[in-house]
Amino acid sequence: MKTTYKTGLVLVLAAFGLMACGKSEDAKDAKVDQAELIASINGDLSTAEHNCVAVPVRFDEPVEKDYAKLTEPNGAQLEALVKVGLIKADPVEGGKVSFTATDAGKEVYSGLAGTGGPGFCAGEVTVASITEDKSLEEREKLSRHVVTYQYKFEHPAAWQSDPAVRTAFPKLAELIDQAGKQPLKSELTNRGTGWNVVAPSSK
Repeated sequence: MKTTYKTGLVLVLAAFGLMACGKSEDAKDAKVDQAELIASINGDLSTAEHNCVAVPVRFDEPVEKDYAKLTEPNGAQLEALVKVGLIKADPVEGGKVSFTATDAGKEVYSGLAGTGGPGFCAGEVTVASITEDKSLEEREKLSRHVVTYQYKFEHPAAWQSDPAVRTAFPKLAELIDQAGKQPLKSELTNRGTGWNVVAPSSK
């Protein structure tokens, strides 16, 4: 009886050991809370300015009066922004003009990096749904994922649909047209303090 008892005890302990191992693996493979991923990606999208267009010349920089015909800077873009009331042309010395933001333009103004300087945003790009969450690396203090998601436009500006704007800014037109059709991707990492986007969102 003692031998049987000891054997039974060993089997019970072994079973508990297997259960413990199973719980550890399950915890490691547990799915990430999508709400946390979405919040992080939305935070990145709010500053990535995919949906913004830059003025092709710095404010108060004189250009030719017939700016619409220019190729450098892009006269078609200047003309489109004037047409929808985001910028205005004012005469300056030498028979030239310079541009400033209108009141309507200032409402959607956002500083953009690059030679174009200031820009105007056509709404808000946010996550509509996550279509894939792929783990690239899982370590004790590091998780690295690539998340594929469909996006949507919220609070779209009326001027984003203007034909002149769409023609002059084809990348913006493509972003608008592909919402809900063409997914975006973001790479995120978590070092124990929450998820952070570490690579620019791109198609």
